[in-house]
Amino acid sequence: MSARRTHQRGQTLVVFALAFALFLFALVCLVADTAFLFRWSSATQSAAQLAAQSGADSVDPQFLYSATTSCTPPARAPCSAAIVDISAQDRQGNLYAFQRACIQAGDQSAEITEPASGALKTANDPQSPDGTACVSDGCRVFAMVTRTVTLPIPIPGFATTVDVRGQFYAAPVVGGTQAQMSCPGGAWVPAPPP
Repeated sequence: MSARRTHQRGQTLVVFALAFALFLFALVCLVADTAFLFRWSSATQSAAQLAAQSGADSVDPQFLYSATTSCTPPARAPCSAAIVDISAQDRQGNLYAFQRACIQAGDQSAEITEPASGALKTANDPQSPDGTACVSDGCRVFAMVTRTVTLPIPIPGFATTVDVRGQFYAAPVVGGTQAQMSCPGGAWVPAPPP
């Protein structure tokens, strides 16, 4: 019995050393992937902020200073126009000027590329699954930037890619003689005001 115990003395130490090495390797992988995701999370949030601000800066000035138009039925009384460039001359394809500026800034800031060519996306490229989405409620511009990130050290059994998103709201600066604390904007409609 004592001869058998002599041969088994170091086995526990070897198994423990191997398990500890695997644990340390998994921990290093987890820390590297978390740091990488944190970096891209911060980058997409900054890109969303830049995109929303660029979109808000591209609002047609005629909508910023007391532009009025008749309301849609049944009101028919004069009302303030939405402070978003929804006039026909500001459209290019399906996008308004604020959307083009917002998408272009978001895609370039987040370094979103076309899958086929590897070139940076433009406002006219499809914005799904990676890309920038820009909408407005008539008062503010909302930007959401999505980027699919491939983890630098994939962990077996887990996804190798993660979608990282950033969101931000921005409003155009409206000048006037008196501060306006609220915006009466309504739901976004893809047509010029009547």
